[in-house]
Amino acid sequence: MRSRSPMESFRHAIEGLAYVLYTHRHMRYHFLIGAVVLLVSAILRVTRVELLLLFVAITLVVLAEVFNTALETMVDLASPEFHPLAKVAKDIGGGGVLVACIGATLIGGGVFVRADVLERLQGVQARPAPHALHIVLVGLTTVVVAVIIGKLWGGHGTLFRGGLVSAHSALAFFCFVSVCYLSTDVLVWSLSFVLALLVAQSRVETGVHTLREVLIGGAVALVVGGGLYGVLAMRGGG
Repeated sequence: MRSRSPMESFRHAIEGLAYVLYTHRHMRYHFLIGAVVLLVSAILRVTRVELLLLFVAITLVVLAEVFNTALETMVDLASPEFHPLAKVAKDIGGGGVLVACIGATLIGGGVFVRADVLERLQGVQARPAPHALHIVLVGLTTVVVAVIIGKLWGGHGTLFRGGLVSAHSALAFFCFVSVCYLSTDVLVWSLSFVLALLVAQSRVETGVHTLREVLIGGAVALVVGGGLYGVLAMRGGG
């Protein structure tokens, strides 16, 4: 077997993840729930350690679903017809996902119950504001999940090319919204907006997306970014 370059291996790994997202609705649920968890974590201003615990919990669930999908695919290849042992193998894989979900629920429950207790005792304003990187990560995750759902709902294109929502435009305009939130320099705002427009224009000119798909991508970013940063600003974040 010929050796693969690091970039080729990375591309195949992303394609594998995209396959799971497109063929298994449970994985889409995991991504959606993960985005909501991270959004709530920013609003409640969890600590850095608590944020890391949430990332670990989300990662474990996603990994369990990926390995379960790989196992199911291999079982279907080896035993196209029904076989009791094939059922056992799939049940075991599903059990692994269940264990990961239970563990993630316990971690999330522990983090958010503690955050709720602190909020009631001290008030959320007494807690340190979330780090800027925390906010950006939450926003990026939410935008990516929204783009994936939009592409799946649109029924055409792939995770990386085409589709109802332009991922490049969504990410570019989310970066613009983030810059507006993190900076007070109007010149920086203007430059970031121009760069976002150039990214959107390039998707239309290359024929990857239509103008409508680019506009939807920009709208997704503005809604997610504006909503996230608006809530944090009302609660004194930043």
